[in-house]
Formats: sequence, structure tokens, C-alpha cells
Amino acid sequence: MKHEEHTHSADRPAIREDAAFSSKSAPTPKASIPEGAYNANQTPPPLPWLKWSPGERVVVRYRLSDGLHDALGTLLETSFDHVVVETRRGPVRVEAATMVTGKKVPPPPSFIS
Repeated sequence: MKHEEHTHSADRPAIREDAAFSSKSAPTPKASIPEGAYNANQTPPPLPWLKWSPGERVVVRYRLSDGLHDALGTLLETSFDHVVVETRRGPVRVEAATMVTGKKVPPPPSFIS
């Protein structure tokens, strides 16, 4: 995977921890809305990265026109529409629309000489 500094939006949905979300209205016929699609009458899907705290070490995989990329490092900022991760190459802003998956990760290994 490549580690890049890109700020792009794409037509990809935001990542979700699960595909199910609750409906506060009567079910909509499957013919009108594909299964798993977001309906304006429903509660929006959870945004897992909003549970992360700045200072935590995370990895976020995101898709750009040239393929998949990973941003691994310390979380600097979270928002409904993006995260900023401090990587070895500097800060990387990842738009929610491009996120494929992400998670908290343990600290890097330390080597004793």
C-alpha cells in the first residue's frame, strides 16, 4: 500500500462498523431503495472514527483514483467528514467519502540495542 498525502473526495460511502441501522419509520419497499442504502428518514449510520481521540495511533485505508492508500500514525483531528493523521511523511487528511476501513492500532515496536 502507498502512503500519500491527498485531499480528494470520491463517491464512496463512509465506513460503518455494521451494515444494519435502525429505522424510525415504516420500512421502505426494497424496489425503491437498495438494501444497505441510506434513507433520509432513517438514523444516519455510525461514524466509527468519531469514537477515536486525538493522540491515539490509528490506520485508515482510503481509496483514490490510483488505488488504495493507508494513513498510519497519530490521530490529529476528527470530524464528520474527515480525519487528519500525522504520518511519517507529515499530516494526511482523509475524507470520509474515500474511507474504506480504519482502526486503532498499538504503538510502534521499540528496538533496544
